[in-house]
Amino acid sequence: MDHLYEIAKNMGVTVVERFLPGQQRGRYVHSKKSIVLNTRLHARQKAHTFGHELGHAHYGHEHDEKPGSVVGLRQERKADEFAARLLINSYDYEVTERMYGPHVPTLAVQLGVTAPMIYAWQSMQRRNNPRAR
Repeated sequence: MDHLYEIAKNMGVTVVERFLPGQQRGRYVHSKKSIVLNTRLHARQKAHTFGHELGHAHYGHEHDEKPGSVVGLRQERKADEFAARLLINSYDYEVTERMYGPHVPTLAVQLGVTAPMIYAWQSMQRRNNPRAR
């Protein structure tokens, strides 16, 4: 997690942890260049959310889009893929998959990420390596 804080610092993004209502895990506030992380997150959720919100910061997403819009969905996918690149090492993924097989929840636990991060990683790999399909 320290590397995520370092990335945020280098991007000029402040990070705070607070209680967020409902199911909110975090948010990026573009006008303040700040990330808010929910204090109730466990380690894997926190890493996922932090990386995801860093993705929004990297791309300058302002979240003006309506939930479910094509642009909004594209922004969420890009933020997840940004997080997957930060959180998953290619070598570690390959070794873990060879050891434990392709079961996504097992891969997620072994790599210290969430299942959606594994799916984002796999999606990027399929797009970037057509022979892996």
